[in-house]
Amino acid sequence: MNYSNFSAKVSFWPNMHFTAIEIVQCGDLYEIYATDISRLAKSKLFVGRTHDKNLADSYAKQFEEWLPKVNREMKLRDIAPLTGNMPSQAFCGKRDLEILPSQAEFLRNPHQW
Repeated sequence: MNYSNFSAKVSFWPNMHFTAIEIVQCGDLYEIYATDISRLAKSKLFVGRTHDKNLADSYAKQFEEWLPKVNREMKLRDIAPLTGNMPSQAFCGKRDLEILPSQAEFLRNPHQW
């Protein structure tokens, strides 16, 4: 699995905050999970499985390195719309804000405003 596949899988759950990678042995398979323990119940996201313990360990190590980066990217995506030059989502499509005249327009026609 490459970084973009891992990121897409984890980012599909934006309300979850996965903090660790866990390996669980199921018969002769090793399953890899991203875990979220930030809530009362522990949540696990299935990432993949393999027959080889060494391969599972190397994947888990790689996913542990990628997980903080994915979490940062998800956090930035949540913050980015509010810091850009776009109007806030709270006001999109609403007439809550009144457009005020610029100082030059006010000086040209002070009685209009």
